[in-house]
Amino acid sequence: MASSGLAHAEDKPSDLVEIQSVIPDAVLDVRYATEHNFTGGVLYPKAACKLRRAVAERLAVAAKLLRAQDRRLLLWDCYRPTSIQKLLWKHTPDPRYVADPKVGSNHSRGAAVDLAVVDQDGAPVVLPTEFDDLSEAAHISRATKGARGVEARRLAAAMKRAGFTSIATEWWHFDASDRAKYPLSDEPL
Repeated sequence: MASSGLAHAEDKPSDLVEIQSVIPDAVLDVRYATEHNFTGGVLYPKAACKLRRAVAERLAVAAKLLRAQDRRLLLWDCYRPTSIQKLLWKHTPDPRYVADPKVGSNHSRGAAVDLAVVDQDGAPVVLPTEFDDLSEAAHISRATKGARGVEARRLAAAMKRAGFTSIATEWWHFDASDRAKYPLSDEPL
C-alpha cells in the first residue's frame, strides 16, 4: 500500500520505516543483499532500506533538494542489524571503514545511510569511486575534488542542508545529526 505521507497517531519518530514509503522515487541498490560489496558475500536476506522515521523524513528533504537539480537518490545501505555489523567487523576490523560493534554503528541505530545520486531517469552519473572503496580515493577530501567530484559535492551539500554529517573516509556515508539518541538494534531486515 502506498503511503499517504500523513503521519498517524501511532507513528513515532524512532520507528524504523521503509525508505520508499517516504521517498518513492529513491533507487535501491542495497549492496549487502548482493555479492557486490567489499566482503564479496551476501549479508542481507533481502534488499531492504529502512531508517528511523525522523531520519527518513530528513533524507526526504535532501531528495527534494536533489530533484530540483535533476538528481534522485541511489541508496546502497541504510539500517543494518547489529549481528551483520559484527560480521563486517570480523571481515575488516578497521575502524576507519567499519564501526566496532562494541561501540556500535550508526547504521545499526537506523541513523546512517550510504548513498549516491543518479540522474532523473535513474541512470548512472560519474561518481568519484565505487561504493565500498576502502582506499584514500574515497576519502571525502579527495573524492569531492575536480570533475569526478561534482556529484559527491552535490550530494554532500544537499545532505548537510537536510541535517546530516559526513565522515572523512567515505564520501557516500552520512549520519543523522541526532544519531546518538537512537538505540542500537538487531531487528531483522
